[in-house]
Amino acid sequence: MPYAITPLPETSWEDLEAIFDSLAESEAQKESVHHLLDVTRSLSPYLSRLDLLREIICIALVLLPENDLPPENWDWLTRGPAPPGSDVSSRPC
Repeated sequence: MPYAITPLPETSWEDLEAIFDSLAESEAQKESVHHLLDVTRSLSPYLSRLDLLREIICIALVLLPENDLPPENWDWLTRGPAPPGSDVSSRPC
């Protein structure tokens, strides 16, 4: 049974800044996140909705604690979603 498509809630750049500020544990993280959000905001007219969401998620990764970093191989993130009907289990992470 297909899932009903529920759109993501509307949000603003100011909302994102406030969220990331509250998650940042240091001034360095806050500065990094603000810089990345500024760059992403200026590039947003040239990005698809999916690419913009991917960039925002990647910015959030800056806030991971040093002892809780993601695996080194993040190539799958740059490839985007698997095409419909493809075997997702064969895609390396």
